[in-house]
Amino acid sequence: MENTYAAAMTNNVTTCLEELVDSFPQLDFVSYREKIGHALSYKNDMTEEQIGNLLVLSALERISVEEPNWTYAAARVYLGQLYRKAAISRGYEAKEKYGSLYELIRSLTDIGIYSENLLNEYTQNEIDSLQQIIVQERDHLFTYIGLVTLADRYLAKSHSGDVYELPQERFLIIAMTLMMKESKEKRLELIKEAYWALSNLYMTVATPTLANAGKSYGQLSSCFIDTIDDSLRGIYDSNTDIATVSKNGGGIGAYLGKVRSRGSDIKGFKGVSSGVKE
Repeated sequence: MENTYAAAMTNNVTTCLEELVDSFPQLDFVSYREKIGHALSYKNDMTEEQIGNLLVLSALERISVEEPNWTYAAARVYLGQLYRKAAISRGYEAKEKYGSLYELIRSLTDIGIYSENLLNEYTQNEIDSLQQIIVQERDHLFTYIGLVTLADRYLAKSHSGDVYELPQERFLIIAMTLMMKESKEKRLELIKEAYWALSNLYMTVATPTLANAGKSYGQLSSCFIDTIDDSLRGIYDSNTDIATVSKNGGGIGAYLGKVRSRGSDIKGFKGVSSGVKE
């Protein structure tokens, strides 16, 4: 059994290396192959995830001015890990890379991650139609750090942290959310246009939109201004408002001009206000 597992892992690594060589012919894979082979021979009971991490780290340490594209090689390996994890969570074959968009929306809506608005506003036929515009190859535009940041902070996961949503689905869900209230005659075309710009990295959206679009929590705006009143209630009410906005992904600026200055009178007592402090 152990020999069978080791052989399967070796075959997977060989396949992965061949794909990387084909995709990045300008990179020197000689020392890369040697390091991977040495590590596998030294420890032949590595898990699939450990092998993936080895492939990623070995690529990252080779990034240089002469060979900057190692970051894309590392991203390609990491993408494979995302595809496998999503396939396991969603119940389809990993070789398909992307599964059913409708089933993704339905399953994440059922557990409260996605807002019910997506299923209420779009029919299954519309969602199935939109799935056809996903271009999986645009995942290859990400550098490693860009992909990891997107996966860790923005892609929708289950409550237990299982990977469900993939990069192109995040872009499409954003487009569907932003165009939701457009007229039904033109919104699908608007979604396709927005998805095209997002997925080609020609356009981005505010961080709260990137993180929260389509989901049942949070909001889509970045910046808020609060005016703090010159009273104990006003000060503490503003604290609550600021904390709530921050919790839901918004940035906050506070106007303190109404709060009396240091040394001002309070109820007739001279020079007792401490003013605003940093």
